[in-house]
Amino acid sequence: MRKSKLYLIGPTESILTRRGNRFPNMATFFEEEGKEVVYYTSNFYHAEKRFFSKQEIREAKQSLGYDFKVLKVLGYYSNVSPRRVLSNFFFSIQLFFMLLFKVNKHDKIVLPSRPVELIFFMTWLKHLKGVEIYLDIQDIWPDALEIENKRKKKIFEVYCNMFLKPSLKYYTAAFHVAPSFKLWLRRYAKNTPSSFVPLGWENKRWKTFKKTNSKNGFRLNLVCVAQLQHQIDVMPILEMIKSQQDCYFTIIGEDGSGQRYPEVKSYIDTNKLFNVKIIGKVAREEMKDYLEPMDIGVLPMITPSIPNKIFDYLASELPIIVLGQNDSANFVRENNIGWSCNYNSDELIKIVTSITTDALKNKTEEVVKVKDRFSRDKLHIKIKELIYPNEK
Repeated sequence: MRKSKLYLIGPTESILTRRGNRFPNMATFFEEEGKEVVYYTSNFYHAEKRFFSKQEIREAKQSLGYDFKVLKVLGYYSNVSPRRVLSNFFFSIQLFFMLLFKVNKHDKIVLPSRPVELIFFMTWLKHLKGVEIYLDIQDIWPDALEIENKRKKKIFEVYCNMFLKPSLKYYTAAFHVAPSFKLWLRRYAKNTPSSFVPLGWENKRWKTFKKTNSKNGFRLNLVCVAQLQHQIDVMPILEMIKSQQDCYFTIIGEDGSGQRYPEVKSYIDTNKLFNVKIIGKVAREEMKDYLEPMDIGVLPMITPSIPNKIFDYLASELPIIVLGQNDSANFVRENNIGWSCNYNSDELIKIVTSITTDALKNKTEEVVKVKDRFSRDKLHIKIKELIYPNEK
């Protein structure tokens, strides 16, 4: 009998991409644990809407210790478009037929919670070949995809449900990155077990991190790591900064193309906010250098989830302020690593003006206490226990 294999499927996430590396990190971990890992991805870069070159793919394959397979896809130029639907569908059905003649009942497949077509076709591999299938719920469609046109949104909801309703109840198990995402799973599958395994922070990236004190003389140095897309609304922070001129606010990751950038830039210029700075996109390995001198990380996200930036803050030992009542706010409160308030500047001002030197120090100490629990090294062990329960 051949050795069982672990198939990881990351259509938009791989060693080739510079954003999102949960699955590549997972692949490296399991390969180092002695598992035979096969990783499937596409030749399309979702973040930049371009195709990877043959040289990029060749160099990536040479650098890895596991089997790395890149499938050609149609690609798309808009996140909300028929072409994206077709690209996802063709990728999913192509992968289904490839795996149909490769997998057996001793193998395991881990895939993300989008696209929905992939979730559907992998279910059939379980029906036909007895393979175990595990879902990593990082995103929830149709809920999370922003579609302004109500008619198109309704069509997309019907389309997603068509794939999700007959599929999710057959999954071996799941793990979710935010508690509210389990509610999405329960909508389609009442009995599929799921465990909370957040995104976490990479041990390798933060290996040389060393906390430093702020150097610019301001009372508080606040930072937000985010591109100013629709779901990131920093206006309450800017309104607070306008009245609290002993605070300094840095936005990292905005290159001028974010949906909210014009509004933010206009407000900064009109109000002559000298204590706000916008830094463009920063390489993943350089992020720690920008966060070392900061005091507090801020999350102004209007949608649920616990995003990567929360764990960037944790890894850099920053207490966190969350605007809005959501998964991230609950996470911060439950772990006593910061503060949360409603989505307005008045409540934010109350928090900021109440933070004394001692209060900041105490919260920072709490962050230091809990940060290791959310390192990828620890979370990978939890995932292994879920996928290989007999190897505990």
